Amino acid sequence: MASFEPQDFDPTLPPPRPTTPPIRRGFVLVLLVLCFLAALVYGIPYVAERTGYAWEAGRAQAARQALANLDEAGVINRASQLFRMATVAVSPAVVNIQSRHFIRGNGPVAEGRQGETMEIGSGFIIDADNGYIVTNQHVVKGADRISVRLRDGNEVAARVVGEDPKTDLAVIQVRAELKVAAQWGDSDKLDIGDWVLAIGSPFMLDHTVTAGIISATGRNNLPLPNLDMEAYQDFLQTDAAINPGNSGGPLINLAGKVIGINTAIYASQRGGFEGIGLAIPSNLARPVVEGLIKQGRVIRGYLGIGIQDLTPDLARQLNVPKGTRGALVSHVQPDSPAAKAGIQAGDVVVKLGEKDVQDPASLRNHAARAQVGANVPIELYREGKRQTLTVTIGEQPPPPAVESLGFRLMPVPPDPRTHPQGMLVIDQVVAESPAFRVGLRPGMAIVGVGQTPVHTKDEYDKAAAAYKPEDGIPLQVMVPSGEVRTVVVSSRDRGPR
Repeated sequence: MASFEPQDFDPTLPPPRPTTPPIRRGFVLVLLVLCFLAALVYGIPYVAERTGYAWEAGRAQAARQALANLDEAGVINRASQLFRMATVAVSPAVVNIQSRHFIRGNGPVAEGRQGETMEIGSGFIIDADNGYIVTNQHVVKGADRISVRLRDGNEVAARVVGEDPKTDLAVIQVRAELKVAAQWGDSDKLDIGDWVLAIGSPFMLDHTVTAGIISATGRNNLPLPNLDMEAYQDFLQTDAAINPGNSGGPLINLAGKVIGINTAIYASQRGGFEGIGLAIPSNLARPVVEGLIKQGRVIRGYLGIGIQDLTPDLARQLNVPKGTRGALVSHVQPDSPAAKAGIQAGDVVVKLGEKDVQDPASLRNHAARAQVGANVPIELYREGKRQTLTVTIGEQPPPPAVESLGFRLMPVPPDPRTHPQGMLVIDQVVAESPAFRVGLRPGMAIVGVGQTPVHTKDEYDKAAAAYKPEDGIPLQVMVPSGEVRTVVVSSRDRGPR
């Protein structure tokens, strides 16, 4: 160890400063790398953000200038004029409809009228000379009194000309001087994204106009409470606001033509409009309306087949080309137009006339709209091979009594272990219908009518034909536990309004 010697230092000189170790190159390199990374993490986003702001500001300025130029040239005003002119063309033909239902007491004490309920809706004049107005069937269904408020504020009484529960359409008539009528448009020419306007009386606010676009076409198989269980669904979907009171009002294009009848909203449990409004397309509504006016009923085409969805598994089993869309024939009614044409169970129908078949609902709609008596080509796959047959469209027979009572039967094929002769199972019951009120529910089975056992739909129809629906049809009903009960279902049992 070195010793400290005072003579080693000159006391007249300042003390020596400590020496600083040399800066290593590695440390400088690390420092530079850290600075570079900091610039990447913080500097580039900042520069990009400022650049983006500048780009957006420039873009907004350019847009404002372009709009100013368009406005100066009158283009924007002309675009708005389309909406205004379409509204002016149709709005005078739109009416407010109020349907009143009288509540009557039952029994010797509660007699006479006890009060009334009211249904509010919209409609539009389609024939000013004869006073015909189109609306939804659920707006006027079972009404004791119907009043119509016209564009000028006058209220007039109306009568029902005809109703069609299968499309939720009705025609009513007023005796008044009407000056304006709406015109039908062609709903088949609509495409997704087309502008449309909805006119009606939501919440009693007469002649409210809302705008939107066609969001989708061909909507079907929707669980809508106001529709008959065998309803024909081929809805237009729009985001034009439709609210309670709009039902029956027109959905129009910018040419001022009626291309749909506002019918329902597809809402959550909260209710109200949530961007999904549904309208009956004009090309479905027009023949129904014309039939109700001319014949008082609707004449529909009929094939006489039962159909179901074509699933990918069924398509593979039937050797149908991958990606094929159509309707699978589950059964063919004897002596029906389909049977006479040679259509068989297991066939997959892909085209009827000029219309492609996408699913069972589209085949049902196409067949119903086909002209009765017309010879129409029908294309189908059978055992993997595509072929074309010719079917003569028949007239759809009147619905059996079972439908008017509010429930639908589904035939179940025979099973040697449980029901060797087949079975009829209730698969749908309309709320508050006569069937609902006597306790019928989906899943129950009808095993007899009166004292007559029934196993098939034909047996049921024959047995039920011996009774009048208004007097009641006695049914033997087997509940899921296996117990058999007897109930009497009468079309008179509609319950209080």
